[in-house]
This record gives sequence, C-alpha cells and structure tokens, in this order.
Amino acid sequence: MSILTLAGVSKRYRDASGRSHRVLSHFDLDIGRGEVVWLRGQSGSGKSTVLNIAGLLSTQDSGTRHIDGQDLTAPTQGLAAETRRTKIGMVFQHSNLLPELTAIENVQIASIVKRTEKDVMERLSELGLAGVAQQQAKQLSGGQQQRVAFCRALVNDPVILLADEPNSGLDEKNTTSIRNALSAAADRGCAVLLASHTSAFETIVSRTLDMEDGRIG
Repeated sequence: MSILTLAGVSKRYRDASGRSHRVLSHFDLDIGRGEVVWLRGQSGSGKSTVLNIAGLLSTQDSGTRHIDGQDLTAPTQGLAAETRRTKIGMVFQHSNLLPELTAIENVQIASIVKRTEKDVMERLSELGLAGVAQQQAKQLSGGQQQRVAFCRALVNDPVILLADEPNSGLDEKNTTSIRNALSAAADRGCAVLLASHTSAFETIVSRTLDMEDGRIG
C-alpha cells in the first residue's frame, strides 16, 4: 500500500522582484510502507520543497497529494494540522527544540497521548540519550539535540517520516545514530523520505531518486 503519493506536482514562487521561478515541475513520487527513499541532489534542486509539500507545510500549484490513502490535495487547515500531528514525523537540519525544556519534556509535549517519563526514557535510551534526558535542550550538543528531535518525530509512531539533511553539521558518530534511527523506523513499517546531498545514508535506502531543477533525473 502506498503511504505517500505525489502525482504531477508543480510549484513556483516569486522572488522579491516579483519574478516567477519554477521549483517543481510535474513531479511524481510514490512511497510504500517500510521503504527508505533518498532524494539526492544539490541545494536548490527542489528536495526541501518536496518534503514541505509531503509534510503539508506547503501547497502545490497543481497535481495531487495522497497520504495513507487519504486525498490531501487541498486539505483544510484543521485537517492538515491533524494529519501532521497523527501521521507525519518531521526532522529538519536544525532540531527546533524548545530550549528551556528538558529532552524528556520536548518529546512528551509532542506526544498525542500521555506518556510517562519512563516511556519517553526508553525511547531516548534507544538513541543513546539516557544520560542527558533531564538536561535542558539548550545545554545539549548539536548531535544530542538532533537525536532528541528524531525521538520527538517518532513518538507518535507516524506512518511517514520526513528528514531534510538530518546529519547537517554532525560528526560520524552522531550520523550513525541518525542512520540507525531511520533504518529502525523503516523496519517498524514507517515510510521514510530522506533529502540529502551526501552519501551518508546510502546503505539503508530502498531507492535513490536524483533531483535536478525540480525534476527526477
């Protein structure tokens, strides 16, 4: 069963001078449960735009969008928010954690069901974060923050995980932790869409799609 389907998706934007630029052109994508799909391409190729549309953070100018069998081509704001909350996990280049909250609290606040500290601690431990679980996010290293962000993205057991350059600025040890987290999510049946210009994740991907100028090459 397809978890994410984008069909004929096109997107343009206007710069400060009012000129129109094409970002995506008749873009097609289909991802099934348990797949890890790598969107490979340089900055400006359209990868992030694909993830934003897949994550219901942006709308396409044309084409259709389905998530977990539901037509979300033009959802209401409420439906989009509910779908993001219950079905989509997102990890960006920057963790976007709440700096004053602890690692545990950052995960708990994202959960749609009440989870005990013990429950969250088990998830953080899987990413090697048990020792910093009670520290404020602002006290954590960049690699630790990114791993907390992964735990937060996966706390609701989403059907799709979107990761945009998730190892940006991370060393090999932390990149390995992120790679293992992506692979484990796929093993649990999550569909994973990864955007990256590096080869750090090539050993776990099911398919690689090369992007250039808003198209798959």
